[in-house]
Amino acid sequence: MSRVELFARTEIGCVRERNEDSFVVANITTGERGLRPGTTIQQLDESVGLIGVCDGMGGAAAGDIASKIASETLYDQLMMATALHEVSSVQEALLSAVVGANRAIADYAHTHPGKRGMGTTMTGALTYGHEVHIVHVGDSRAYLRRGRTLHQLTTDHSIVGQMVATGQLTPEEARSYEHRNVLLQALGVQAVIQPEIVVAPVCAGDVLLMCSDGLTGPLDDDGILEIMLRFDDPVRCCRALTEAACANGGPDNVTVAVARFLGEGLPIADERDPVQPRRSSHTLQ
Repeated sequence: MSRVELFARTEIGCVRERNEDSFVVANITTGERGLRPGTTIQQLDESVGLIGVCDGMGGAAAGDIASKIASETLYDQLMMATALHEVSSVQEALLSAVVGANRAIADYAHTHPGKRGMGTTMTGALTYGHEVHIVHVGDSRAYLRRGRTLHQLTTDHSIVGQMVATGQLTPEEARSYEHRNVLLQALGVQAVIQPEIVVAPVCAGDVLLMCSDGLTGPLDDDGILEIMLRFDDPVRCCRALTEAACANGGPDNVTVAVARFLGEGLPIADERDPVQPRRSSHTLQ
């Protein structure tokens, strides 16, 4: 029987005074949440699993509160969703969660004037059958490792991300670009948002990685892939990735979530075939 093994880890890093990242790991079918046996190992044909990473921003304006609101709203909204029997209902539930989180953060900031300016990224994924369905706002990322190749599934909603997407910068040039941390989208700071939905089929042995930019700042994709190839187990992989980011200076909070897909019933990957996710953008308010 096919299954997914999940884990997540967050570290404050070496520079920040507090951790403004948050993550969520849950079994939406049973409602169980947290790093427990019922969530860290799930049968794909029986459960819909959730993993999410949120990177708060705002410093004194409470980025930690914004990311916590986002991760909790993501879980709560999906738990309230109608039965997730079709792809369309899965995507509708993910988009509703983004709208709910955006409003909840904005409402909190409105009633706490000292917190105005708080916001967060959100990258959340549902394991649904033999696919992952991702909703994404900001510059946290989702990757899929297939064999010895790492594929970035999401697009950075940042100035530098757009410049890479349009060919104005290479990924290597983007790492040292002056305005690389300027976001074009975040939850809680804009009435209108344009989340990205990404759907990717998974094969036996595939590994989904979701992370805040506290990982992708200190480590390039090759460095991330090298660690993922050394550590198959999600627990050890999460630990190794966060520790590597801290060893490289740890300039930001770092959060990673890993999902490994295993077992009979999943298609066998041919590494020569590229990962071909389906992407769509949605304008919501």
